[in-house]
Amino acid sequence: MNIGSDRMEPLVRVEDIHTYYGKSHVLHGVSLEVGRGEVVGLLGRNGVGKSTTLKAIMGLVRPALGRVLFEGQPVTHLQADKVARLGIAYVPEDRRIFGLLTVTENLRTGLDRRGVTDARKKELLDKAHQYFPVLAERRNQAGGTLSGGEQQMLAIARAMMLEPKIILLDEPTEGLMPRMVSQIHRIIDVLRAEGVAILLVEQNVPLTLEASQRIYLMEKGVVRHHALASELRVTDPVIHQYLGV
Repeated sequence: MNIGSDRMEPLVRVEDIHTYYGKSHVLHGVSLEVGRGEVVGLLGRNGVGKSTTLKAIMGLVRPALGRVLFEGQPVTHLQADKVARLGIAYVPEDRRIFGLLTVTENLRTGLDRRGVTDARKKELLDKAHQYFPVLAERRNQAGGTLSGGEQQMLAIARAMMLEPKIILLDEPTEGLMPRMVSQIHRIIDVLRAEGVAILLVEQNVPLTLEASQRIYLMEKGVVRHHALASELRVTDPVIHQYLGV
């Protein structure tokens, strides 16, 4: 199915990438793209290569074949820190907040970069507190003492401090209570409204279909199906085929 994310050059284009963990062939020619300001869902059962796809885009896993382009330029062989400076932020499944640092100190790790004025740092912190009021309430609390949902919010807010053009979100609602899931959904909508693209890996199929414009379905390291999210329902046979729901 040929569904373009944008008539312009996509923000991120993944072209036929193959990756290995040792001798294990994980991705078998994955191709996808994300347009500017677009939310794209990447669905599939556990272990099919969704997280590895995000890591390959971020420069944490080096493709053996194929390439990743950002704004039309190849980034396949860049280190992750250089990829981040271009405007790609990554929120991993395990969140990786700094447990001994306070909420504010965690957020500041995304602000301590060249060219960010003190005034801009304050604006970004204020925005995080506006989007996530609980982080303002917990600003002096150690990150490791937050609940799972609060830690997820902190991880997303820290990514926002980088002012990225795209955020790679890996299982943001895993293990969260319904109220927290709704808040994550809301922040995805807010980020999209601000023009931030999102590549969303998520097991919550209803949320992914509601939040995304397009969907890729993966199986055994391969993209098997691509469709507009508006054309899919949780009860569709193709969803059951690749996710078993």
